[in-house]
Amino acid sequence: MGYPNNYKKLNNLAPKKEQGVGQVRSDQNGWAMRRGQLNYFSRENPKGGKVMCKKSLITRLVWTVGCGALCLFLVVCSFSWAAEVKPSKYPAKGIDAVVPFAPGAGTDLMGRVVAEALSKKWKSPVTVVNKPGGNTIIGTSEVMRAAPDGYTVLVDTLGSSSMQFDMKDIPYKVGERTFMARAAASPMAFVVPYNSPWKTLKDLAEAAKKDPGSLTWTSLGGTSGTDLAMRQFFAAAGIEVPKTKMVTFPGAGPACNAVAGGHVQLSAATGGTILPLVASNNVRCIGVTSSERLKDLPDVSTTTQQGFPSVNAVFWIGFSGPPGLPPHVVKAWAETVSAVLKDPDVLTKLARITSVATYLGPDEFKKSVLDEARVIKELIGDKSH
Repeated sequence: MGYPNNYKKLNNLAPKKEQGVGQVRSDQNGWAMRRGQLNYFSRENPKGGKVMCKKSLITRLVWTVGCGALCLFLVVCSFSWAAEVKPSKYPAKGIDAVVPFAPGAGTDLMGRVVAEALSKKWKSPVTVVNKPGGNTIIGTSEVMRAAPDGYTVLVDTLGSSSMQFDMKDIPYKVGERTFMARAAASPMAFVVPYNSPWKTLKDLAEAAKKDPGSLTWTSLGGTSGTDLAMRQFFAAAGIEVPKTKMVTFPGAGPACNAVAGGHVQLSAATGGTILPLVASNNVRCIGVTSSERLKDLPDVSTTTQQGFPSVNAVFWIGFSGPPGLPPHVVKAWAETVSAVLKDPDVLTKLARITSVATYLGPDEFKKSVLDEARVIKELIGDKSH
């Protein structure tokens, strides 16, 4: 019986332990490999004994090169596979959109309009979850601590962003959130009880300057569109704020209800919040911060028309998330918010609450917040007190 051409015959003797050869383990074809020596093989000699064979140099080279090529191929394939892996579909499940104010306020109303449109567009629910209190810190903190997967986001506004940059001892850094898209904005409207003697902002200013101690007004904790509008008005009218009485509420909805009940004399909120109360003769609107009179309040003069052009606070909402959101999530939000704000039905629903679409992409949104923060700092100063 012959032997393969690429094997070299070494001897006709069976391996011996004392020669350091070791034990031989044969397979069913008669070939055997000695443990510990990959280059040597043995087979039964038909004439008796065993023959030890050694792979030829060519065989060993082919084997080595082949193994190396296989390893290289597997490595290249693994990198190619990793490069071709695409992000998972987003959204793949429902999203919680946290509103850091009570229901019925501007953030809540505008947020629900856009959330409903996003749900239809994505065919996946975007659920508004109200988390009021703590100067918006309670709701905002929950989002900032959330997993950066895009399934817990913040219905952001100036009260939870630009008005917080100088606040001390908050459990997050405002600028580290992921800004995704600004969506809509609404002017602010000043309201007093329906039976109040004040018919205009000028009437209110004159009375408050004479007797600031008698003026009660609503605050949402210092960081809200309500607070910004109030501060602008007090500064423009020359009212001594420390002598007035501030009453804090968890949202503009409860604040305006308190005005309607005669418990507080003055508040400011978006049109969507005050219109039902105006229609039912529970409050009187005495001024709006828009550049023109509102269609739903044609008899109410603007702040500029009443001689207070610096009272121009505009309340906006947008969407942001925790730090480190993946680019494909940010892109999905930016593109989809932009798309739904072109829907006539969405624009109509926003108009009903005196709001308009004011889309900004991620970079522009962040820049607008930083610019607004500088303006607010000059007006209000250190908000840590």
